[in-house]
Amino acid sequence: MSRSATILLLLAAVGIAVFAAIFIPLSRGGRPSGSPLFAFDPEEVRVIKITNGDKIIELKKTDEGWVTGPEPADRASVDAVKRLIDTAMSTPVLDRINAGEIANRDQLSEYGLKKSSVQFDIKGDRDHPLLIGKDAADEKRAYVRFEDSRDVYLIPDNLVRMVLSPAEDYRDRMPVRLRPDRVVRIVIRRPVGEIELNREGSGWAVVKPFSARAGTAVVESFLEKLFRTRIEGFESTSDPSSFGLSEPEAEVQAFGEGESVPETIRLGETSPGGSYFSQLLPRNVTVRLPAAIMDLLSVDPTTFRDPAIGRINLDIVDMIRISSPGKTFEIRRDREQWKTGNDRVGGAAIQHLVEALAAARAAHYEPATDAVLEKVGLADPARVVGFYSVASENTPESPAGEQLISEFRMGVPQAELAVHTTGSPEVAFTSPSLLDAVPAEPSSWTVP
Repeated sequence: MSRSATILLLLAAVGIAVFAAIFIPLSRGGRPSGSPLFAFDPEEVRVIKITNGDKIIELKKTDEGWVTGPEPADRASVDAVKRLIDTAMSTPVLDRINAGEIANRDQLSEYGLKKSSVQFDIKGDRDHPLLIGKDAADEKRAYVRFEDSRDVYLIPDNLVRMVLSPAEDYRDRMPVRLRPDRVVRIVIRRPVGEIELNREGSGWAVVKPFSARAGTAVVESFLEKLFRTRIEGFESTSDPSSFGLSEPEAEVQAFGEGESVPETIRLGETSPGGSYFSQLLPRNVTVRLPAAIMDLLSVDPTTFRDPAIGRINLDIVDMIRISSPGKTFEIRRDREQWKTGNDRVGGAAIQHLVEALAAARAAHYEPATDAVLEKVGLADPARVVGFYSVASENTPESPAGEQLISEFRMGVPQAELAVHTTGSPEVAFTSPSLLDAVPAEPSSWTVP
């Protein structure tokens, strides 16, 4: 081979190398007008990093959900992160300036993209960080390029505006991360006293300052209002003494099922705008919550009480024992029927009793002291109605024999009927018509 041919081959090889090293990387991933700017699987995204000068917002997906960092480190809003990802995925290329049309890096300055202090990087996308440049002439579009390419894209400014948002916009505005249906215990503390509610197998119960069945609808409404409360703003310090939070005006704790550490909201001083400086734990941030939060936590404990005299689940009842002075009889489940002795009892009568107990409302309560029980005729009640489950053999849940579910002692009917549920520290007073649903004679229960 001649010397000149060798030189030509060498120059060709150098040209190919230069082309491979410069042109191919610069044109890689080029997207035509009308195509999406990004192409990635949103489920694979684990980190999103936004750089704006010396400010950095980093969103990370953890086992507990999305978090923000590095400053402030906080729980991120799942909805805000989803909007950001959705906006990135739906951003179209309006126009493209090919790398081949840009002679050198200096020409990128025309678009604000030679160097950019604003970058958007989705970890999970195969491209390098997106550099944000100048606005276009109509100010509703912006120039961008990927870090490893000279291709310049013109896009709508929706994504750019989100990238330029403050870190606060990505923080979770909900004070509690629990769902209401996952809460098993609530504690409300105020200077006037403490309220405690527990969710039990049969529903909610008031534990403090008295023991009583709680109204499920009332408790669920309280939790919905509490969990829907939105944070109005964030404070830069978490020092509780700065806002009167060392000795809070009120506090509520919500315990999740299977969790030992509760979500806590503490209310301190009022802000100039009328909201309450509040501390959220274990999130450990200081925020401002609307004034309505104090009204919510100022609830009277009696508000939670279920006013129904009794709620019975017939599915677990095997026997009903009814007593009156000098007489006692039993109604037992016999497969799909009810019987007292050998006589069949109408299912409608049983259902009427259960519905009457649930419909009867307590007008007021008195302590179940001996003096009160004597005064209202409960020392020798007019009627005692007990609901039992009956197990034929021992099980891990209960021993064989009768297990009392609920028992109601009804006094002598007067203007009001006194009803004491066995084990309750109080006597409830309701309409005397409840006694009509509990005939004292077995024959009144039977059907031909």
